[in-house]
Amino acid sequence: MNPPLLVARSLLVRFPARFWLWAFAIAIAVDLAAISLDLGALRWASKPALALLLLAHLIVSTQPGMRPARLFGLGLLLACAADIALLVEGETAFLVGMGLFGLMQITYFTVFARLGALPLRRRFLAPACYLAVWLGANLVLWPRLGDLAVPVAVYSLLLVAMAAAAAGLNREAALGGVLFVVSDLVLGLGVAGVDFPLQSQAVMATYAAAQLLLVLGTIRALPREAAA
Repeated sequence: MNPPLLVARSLLVRFPARFWLWAFAIAIAVDLAAISLDLGALRWASKPALALLLLAHLIVSTQPGMRPARLFGLGLLLACAADIALLVEGETAFLVGMGLFGLMQITYFTVFARLGALPLRRRFLAPACYLAVWLGANLVLWPRLGDLAVPVAVYSLLLVAMAAAAAGLNREAALGGVLFVVSDLVLGLGVAGVDFPLQSQAVMATYAAAQLLLVLGTIRALPREAAA
């Protein structure tokens, strides 16, 4: 491990893994309050903190040298960058955020594949259901999305592929995949102009729960010994 990473790890491990989970719980509570009270400035701290606190928990909970854990950590950094991009108003920022989340989905999929979640042909039900959800949602929302229709279709295909792979890992990851799809579906409804009360809170609550469960599922699936 590189010296800067060793220094960072030595600082993080001074606190137990549960400390970072409690900090994550506080961060999502603050973020939901900021949404409800329209405190946009506060969200620049609370929203990016979610992925970073989960990254800290991942580092503290795993042995050094585990390649799937390092790759998943990269995915969390991409998620943090995407969360920041989505705090900026405008279609360009939205596309940047969606692109970063797309890279995160690819990263997560790769991690799950390396941890034995594939081949999916042995567990065809989850991929089939996710594919049906992807097709149905895109058919319904396509006319409302305008220029965003194609990017959303591509991103959502990456999303359901990740969720299908998560279903083959363990229960925590499987539920995390479901919640991630729910979160982005609710977000997609908003982008398409379909609004309902507490929509933004629902997006963030399910997103945070999804990321937490995916992290916990990945930690559970990691081998006991670090890779050479």
